[in-house]
Amino acid sequence: MTQAVTIKLSDKLYSQLKRTAELSRQPLEAIVEQSLTHSLPPLLEDIPAEYQADVYPLLQMDQVELQEEARRVFPAEQWAEYEALLEKKKVEALTAGEQARLGALKRQAAVLTFRKGYAAVLLKRRGYHVPTLDELPLAR
Repeated sequence: MTQAVTIKLSDKLYSQLKRTAELSRQPLEAIVEQSLTHSLPPLLEDIPAEYQADVYPLLQMDQVELQEEARRVFPAEQWAEYEALLEKKKVEALTAGEQARLGALKRQAAVLTFRKGYAAVLLKRRGYHVPTLDELPLAR
């Protein structure tokens, strides 16, 4: 099913879309749909519900804030604690406190991962440089 939408465009933008359609030998409607598809941020529904509230604020961020978010890292001492708890869990049962701490660290790492990824997607969709994996340290 398709829906019709009427919008007003500047003459400059309309000319650009029309010229793109002519050069690509595609209908103007297809060029507009492709442009919108590539410019809209991914839906938050694509992110697990338990993390949506953590990721939603990124939609309001500007380029500088998104770049800062994309470069955030998991604090080294917390990463070491997380790894130590995972290793301990392999050889013996964790206490209730340790299990709770591991769960909290796991959630913190997941939130960081979703926020970094979403920030990168938003930057790319807005036409900005997206840091490469080499530019994104995981922990400090």
